[in-house]
Amino acid sequence: MQMNKISIGDSFDLLYKMGDSCVDMILTDPPYDLEEHQKRFLHDQFRRVSKGWVIVFSPPENQWLFPDIEQFLFWIKPISTKNTSKSYSRFVEMMFVYGRGTWNSGRHWSQYTNVFNDLVDERNHPYKKPPSLIERLIKNHTEREDIILDPFAGSGIVCETALRLGRKFIGIEINRDLISDSFSPNQLSIE
Repeated sequence: MQMNKISIGDSFDLLYKMGDSCVDMILTDPPYDLEEHQKRFLHDQFRRVSKGWVIVFSPPENQWLFPDIEQFLFWIKPISTKNTSKSYSRFVEMMFVYGRGTWNSGRHWSQYTNVFNDLVDERNHPYKKPPSLIERLIKNHTEREDIILDPFAGSGIVCETALRLGRKFIGIEINRDLISDSFSPNQLSIE
């Protein structure tokens, strides 16, 4: 796969084509309705492909739990009345961190809490994560020129932020319509 491109395709197929330890970090937000065998497959592929950290967003009700998870992080989402007419709303998402890699400890202590309150800055994608949160995770766990993989690129926020911070990225997204208009046609490839 080429650097600084988002491949339009299925991660369950394309991860097989990637080499061992070929990226420095995986930062991703997979679908929240995955079955256990799908999560196990992705977890095993993430461990194979990444020589550094893996950070996976997950809902509390379908957690990304594996024995080698090292840290649990929490994103307290902005309060919303969406979907609260017949059930409680989920205002917390979890991030599961595992692997070994860069740890940039020279930043201000406030960058290392395990609870984040970042706000989404615009609503152009239903599952977009806050750019400030993605930036903090990238800065904490990578160096300039590192390669970051997002196998569920969605809005492209991980890829956009990586590029802005001087990192390289590889994105995979099955649905072309979800990808931000900020990517030019030459930054997209169909696989």
